[in-house]
Amino acid sequence: MPVTIHSKKYMLKVLGFKTDDKELVKNIESMGPNVKRITAEEIEVEYPANRPDMISTLGLARAVRYYMRRSRSFGYSVGKGDGLKISVGSHVSKIRPYIAALVVENMRLGEDDLLDIINFTEKLSNTYGRKRVRIALGLHDMRDVHGPLTYDAYEDEEFVPLGSKTKMKYSAVMGSDKRGKRYEKLCREGDRYVALKDKKGTMSLIPVINSERTRVSASTTRMLVDITGGTREIIEGTADLLAADFIDRGFKVSRVEVAYGGRGRMLPEMKVKKFSIPLKQIDSEIGVTIGFNNAILLANKMGHEAALVGKNIRVSSPPYRLDYVDEQDIIEDIAVGYGYDYIQPVPVLSGTMGNLEAKSRRLDSVIETMIGLGFEEAMNSYLTNEETNFSKMRQENKKDYVNITNPRSGLATMLRTWMLPSLLKGVGQSMHDSFPLRLFEADMVFGIRGNAPEERYHLAAVSCHSKANFNEAKAALEGMLRALGSECTMTETDNRSFIEGRCATVEVDKKSIGVLGEVHPEVLTRFGIEEPAVGFEIELSEWLNPGKESAAGRD
Repeated sequence: MPVTIHSKKYMLKVLGFKTDDKELVKNIESMGPNVKRITAEEIEVEYPANRPDMISTLGLARAVRYYMRRSRSFGYSVGKGDGLKISVGSHVSKIRPYIAALVVENMRLGEDDLLDIINFTEKLSNTYGRKRVRIALGLHDMRDVHGPLTYDAYEDEEFVPLGSKTKMKYSAVMGSDKRGKRYEKLCREGDRYVALKDKKGTMSLIPVINSERTRVSASTTRMLVDITGGTREIIEGTADLLAADFIDRGFKVSRVEVAYGGRGRMLPEMKVKKFSIPLKQIDSEIGVTIGFNNAILLANKMGHEAALVGKNIRVSSPPYRLDYVDEQDIIEDIAVGYGYDYIQPVPVLSGTMGNLEAKSRRLDSVIETMIGLGFEEAMNSYLTNEETNFSKMRQENKKDYVNITNPRSGLATMLRTWMLPSLLKGVGQSMHDSFPLRLFEADMVFGIRGNAPEERYHLAAVSCHSKANFNEAKAALEGMLRALGSECTMTETDNRSFIEGRCATVEVDKKSIGVLGEVHPEVLTRFGIEEPAVGFEIELSEWLNPGKESAAGRD
C-alpha cells in the first residue's frame, strides 16, 4: 500500500483546528489508513490503495475533518473556462490515447503548499497511476502558455527539458534521462513521441518530463494540469479528484475543452455518483440496527451528502472518491463510520464443510509435481494481445480465438490461446535474476468451438539458461506424465516457434496432446531473452476429468 510522509505542521495548518497526537492518530486509523510513525515534525501514513484522495496532506486533512464532524461542505463547482482547447491528434491513439486537463487560478502558494501539490501528483502517478502506466500528471505555469494546445505523437523535435538550459531532441532526452529509459514504452512508437504542445512548442514529453518554459514555482498564480493515460474513465475521474483538491485549497478551477476529432468534451465534469439504499439492507449487511438518522449522520461523517427519501437513504458521493462501484461501497463506508470495533462478530452456523472438487485436487497435484521437478509457478493474466500470442511466437494470426470488442488498451485485445508466450514474456522480464530460470503454469487457455468460446486446461513450462536443451525439457515432461500415470511418445515436427529439427509433437495413446522443443532464436530476441530456452505445452483437460483414474489424485 502507498506510504506518504506529511509535514505535521502543515497537516495541522490545513486541518484548521488543534488536536493532540493521540486523537489525530485514532481518527486517521479509524478510517482505514495506518499511522506508521508520528513525531514532532512528521506523520508517516500508509493508505488503502483504493483511497488516492487521501494521498495529499490536504486530502487526508479533509477526510479527518469530516470524520471528526468539523466539516459539512459537500458541493464543488468549476468555472466554464476562457476557451482553452486541447486538440487530440490521430498518431497518439495507439500509444496513450486520452487526455484530460484543468486550469487552476487565483493560486497563492507557500513552499509547503507547492511541496504538497508536487508530492501528491508524483505519488498519485506512481501508485494509483501504476508508475505512470495508468495515468501520468503534468503541472504547467500558464504565464508562457499560448493556446490552442495539441496532444499527439510527433516526430523527433527539440525543446528545453525541465532543469536544463539547452535544447534537446526527444530521442536525446529518452537516451540520457533515467525516466526516459524507464518510460520509453509508454511514450514512443517507432519514430514518434507523445507530447503536449502549444503555439510556442513542446510543453511536455509525456510521461517523461515537462519543459523548463512551463516550470511551476511558488510564484505561480495560474496553472494548467494535464492527465494522460489509456482509459478515458480513469483519467477523467482523476481530473475530478485533482479539481476537488485544488478547490479545497481555496483556488478557482476552470474547465478545458478536449477535442477528439470534431467532438469536444469540457473537463473536469465533477461527476457525483448517487445511490439509493434501503435502510433494511444497510442494517442486514452491517449486522447492526443503525436507524435512519444515524445512517445519514454516518454517511455525512465519511464525506457524503445523505438524505432520507421514503424508506431509503439517498447518498451522493463527492467527485474525489474514485473507489465507488455500487451501493456496497457506501454500506462499507457507513460501517467504517460506525466503527468496526463496535460491531460484534456472529458465528456462522453451518452443518456442512467445504471441499475442493476433484478437478482442483488433480490440478493441485500437477502443480506440486512441477514444483518438485524444480520449476517455479507463474500466474499470468488470461488477457493478452495478437502480437504476444502470435507475432512474437512466429505464428500466423489465427481466426479461432476470443477477441475483445472495444478494448481499452492495446495490451489486452484477446484471450490467450496458449501459455508459452506468457511464460517467455516473464522470462524476458527476469533477465536480471539468477539462472537457471524455470517457470511453469497450469491454468486455462481459450478458443472457439463452433460458434461458442471454449475453455481448456493446459500445462506449460519453460527452462532458460546457457545449457538448456531438448533433452532437459523431454526429461521434465516425461517425469510429469509418469506422475499422471501416463507414458508419451514424441515425433519430430515443424513449429515456427521452435528450432527446426529440435521440436516434437507429444502423443499419449496415439493422440497428440502438445508440443515440446528448443525455442527459436528470433522468438527469444522478440521477448528480450539473452540465453537459450526450452519449453513444452500440453493439454491437461483429460487428466483433470473426475472420471479419469490417475496418480494425479484418485478419489
